Amino acid sequence: MAASLMGSGQRLAALALCLILLLDITMPSLVLANKAKGGGHPRGGGGRAQKGSGHKGGGGGHKGGKGGGPKGGGGPKGGPKGGGVAPRVPNPKPNPNPVGGGIPKPKPNPVPVIHPNPNPVIPPNPVIPTNPIPAGGAPGGGGVTIPEAGKGIIYHGGPLLTGDLNLSILFYGQFTAEQKNVVRSFLRSLENTENDHIASAHRWWDIVESYQLFTNKPGLDPTAAPPRLRIKVGTQQSDDKYTVGKVLTIDFINSLFKKADSGKPNTLVVLFTGSQVTVQGLCRGKCYEHGLVDNKPYLIVGNPEIECPGACAWPFNRLEYGVPNQVTVKPPNGNAGIDAMLINFASGLAAAVTNPFNTGFFKPGPKDDPIEAGTACDNIFGSGAVPGQTGKVELDPASGGSYNAIGEKGMKFMLPSVWNPRTNNCWTAL
Repeated sequence: MAASLMGSGQRLAALALCLILLLDITMPSLVLANKAKGGGHPRGGGGRAQKGSGHKGGGGGHKGGKGGGPKGGGGPKGGPKGGGVAPRVPNPKPNPNPVGGGIPKPKPNPVPVIHPNPNPVIPPNPVIPTNPIPAGGAPGGGGVTIPEAGKGIIYHGGPLLTGDLNLSILFYGQFTAEQKNVVRSFLRSLENTENDHIASAHRWWDIVESYQLFTNKPGLDPTAAPPRLRIKVGTQQSDDKYTVGKVLTIDFINSLFKKADSGKPNTLVVLFTGSQVTVQGLCRGKCYEHGLVDNKPYLIVGNPEIECPGACAWPFNRLEYGVPNQVTVKPPNGNAGIDAMLINFASGLAAAVTNPFNTGFFKPGPKDDPIEAGTACDNIFGSGAVPGQTGKVELDPASGGSYNAIGEKGMKFMLPSVWNPRTNNCWTAL
């Protein structure tokens, strides 16, 4: 009996030892589960404790119950004293857009930046000349190539005015002393070869003289200096009383030419008409007229200031027919009428010298109006000229007037372009 009791006691002791060992193993896990923020039901964990909850404040039930049962934290049914086994938490997924942590979103490879050369080679801007002088112009002047302007101006076998040329001048109408002086100064400037200015007036006259070299006469060298053509004012008269009226028809013109003729050989009669005079045939596509009276050459030029400034006073007055973008200039001598008349006189003088009998240099034109040395280059005054713009001219800072030629004693003129038989283009003073 005693042995039986002893055996039972040993078995109980062994069983008790096993229980103690089991408790030693399980108690830490229960305590840890009880401290993991209440563990339990999702709506129980993390609640606000009011009167103490579970084991030593663990659990954190929904209403802070005294025990960790259904009203406390812990598992679905509550463990002893509000404990319970913590639910298994799945492995977190990486946040594709972490803010301040997590797995960073991979960045694409940056686009390479090509830095400019710190010392680049920059080509210089091309220098574009203003109003360039085309090749082919005579020294001291420019040239303007007009494809069809003078093409066909040829020599027709007749005589030119050469040698000593006598001018018989008649001023018909009202002219001031200053206006007459502009004309006289221009004529003297054509002979003033001592003026070496690049724009001297005599260089313009040199082109007119050069026509003598292209008359196909034996022994003439087109590259040589032409024979001199000397202008002399033989007689000069004035008629400010309008003795035959203010409207001049061809009959009145013939009578005035006969009155002005000095009777000397090799004479060109020149009739200047005042701004109050209307001349038959002028201002209608013509700003001067030259022809023959009793087989003697004549030239008539009017002052266009009143009669036809829109036709014969360019570039001091706007042209009245369709030329866009016109740029007018101030006259060099302060009088648009006389400065425009001088332009037309110079052009007419070149035509009368090179085609005095309509058998010299010309190209047949419409209605028996031939294209001559002056008319081939109408309204051109400098290199770079385009319709409505003069081309290269100079500006007098004192008067504001524009000019392209300088005469005696510094007198300034605006001279028309003239056809150059040597280069076959429109020669200009600048």
